[in-house]
Amino acid sequence: MENLLFYDIEVYKYDAFVVFKDINKNTLRIFHNDFEELRDFIKGKTLVGYNNYFYDDLVLTKMIRGWSNYQLKEFNDRIISGNNTDKEVDSCINSLDCFQQINVSKPGLKKIEGNMGKMILESSVPFDIDRKLTDEELKEAMFYCGYDVDTTIEVYKLRENSYFKTKELLVKKLGNSKAKKWNTTTISGNLLTTSGKINKWSSIRIEENLLDKVDLEVKEMWLQLNEPAFELNTKTITKKEFGNDIQFGFGGLHGAPSKPIRVKNVKLLDVTSMYPNIIILLNALGPATSKYIDILNRRVEIKHKDKLESDALKLILNSVYGNLNNQYSVLNNPRAAYSVCVYGQIALYELCKRLSDSCQIININTDGVAFTTNSTEYLAVKEQWEKEFKLNLEEDNFDLFIQKDVNNYIGVKGEHIKCKGGDVNKFSGDKYFSNNNARIIDIAVVNKLVHNKDVLETLIENRTKPELYQYILQAGRTYQGTFDQDNKKYQNINRVFACRNNGIQLSKKRLDGGLVKFADAPEKMFLWNDDCSKLENFEKIVDLNHYYQIINKKLKMWEIQ
Repeated sequence: MENLLFYDIEVYKYDAFVVFKDINKNTLRIFHNDFEELRDFIKGKTLVGYNNYFYDDLVLTKMIRGWSNYQLKEFNDRIISGNNTDKEVDSCINSLDCFQQINVSKPGLKKIEGNMGKMILESSVPFDIDRKLTDEELKEAMFYCGYDVDTTIEVYKLRENSYFKTKELLVKKLGNSKAKKWNTTTISGNLLTTSGKINKWSSIRIEENLLDKVDLEVKEMWLQLNEPAFELNTKTITKKEFGNDIQFGFGGLHGAPSKPIRVKNVKLLDVTSMYPNIIILLNALGPATSKYIDILNRRVEIKHKDKLESDALKLILNSVYGNLNNQYSVLNNPRAAYSVCVYGQIALYELCKRLSDSCQIININTDGVAFTTNSTEYLAVKEQWEKEFKLNLEEDNFDLFIQKDVNNYIGVKGEHIKCKGGDVNKFSGDKYFSNNNARIIDIAVVNKLVHNKDVLETLIENRTKPELYQYILQAGRTYQGTFDQDNKKYQNINRVFACRNNGIQLSKKRLDGGLVKFADAPEKMFLWNDDCSKLENFEKIVDLNHYYQIINKKLKMWEIQ
């Protein structure tokens, strides 16, 4: 993408400004209280912001239209309070939003800065100040505004290939310039049907002989979907079978032994593109199913030739199931979505039953099953099942498989370690856009379980990386803010570490004045909101015992009984 302008806006009662930078973080221009040349400056450019579809694009429109500082401040306050109904965006504004579809937790820019180990200091200049800013205050406010633009640039670079380029290709395929601001789910839905919304099913469409493959009470639970009002009195049923607790419901099939396990030489059979293929089998998209098939075939054709188009087509294929159960999508057809899910559960359950004669099932998770075996009988089961259910299975394996429960496991294959679940998923890769708190805990848990590495050894050798020990604490809008034990107010978002001595204790203050502790945060906190790379003598500050106790508590839950 060319002609990118990264920007951020700040609005005070007597001062309003917008900072523009290029992708190399060079400041190109700052407009302050005089926006006469703003339209010409952004003409022909693609603006990139963070949450700008909700805020910056709207305020920029008013700046271009010549609104006064008083009007801008009033408009700003309406947006922030959630009372704004004026969503007009000037036609000269062509923009991308780094916040769009970033993560289900919807992290603010300050939270991301914290997760990255960067400075998260907020400007000390209050936004409700009732006078013109002094030169020093203006300089500080502009510095922090520019700093947020720098972070926006970093977020864009992290998402450029995985999101923005893919989305750009989808928009081109759709041929609708208005789709530039749509999310990829909406674009994908519109790519599949141009004739408006599809017809909704009045009942689930699963053949009786398939429904009879599960227990009667499970079948009756699913048949609730045929009731006109969708009244689901029973939502899940758990059965104990072939050594697993197996849960049926209205999501995927899940199952695992009731106690932690540790086994070697584990095989996996995963259903290839399970939901996309079941959507085709059930003709869940009606007339649009043929187009869906064309997209699936096209992706197979170019999968190893054109990564960008392959990723774009994969996005379309994988978004359809969610669109079927999305009331705002043109593809909305809830009973079709549930039919796909039920078919998948029956098929996977039947696979597990057939495998159980010669295999020990250890994990069942939506589209795949993991097991151990000393024979090759599973191959005949695989072949017959594929013919019967018209789906394909891909075989994989782990050298070592450690599991606490169905949603928490570690798979080791050669040098590669795959982790899933809240206890271990932060072991590898930085979670900048989600919860990145105390990654050292996950690292130590995995090191101990996989390599039998002493917990204290992991903690000591990583003391030069304070970002692994950090907690990012955030007081949301429903709170007055963050306060310590002496009622001193702090930033809304803060970085703290467990410390040995003279620590503070931060809490969230409710609107009624009551204090609420931050979940899982240490009792004694060392506050550091500057860049982690500037933190000296960390090994003398951090309380390793805090992390040690949490790690060992988690490890106990992974112990083989």
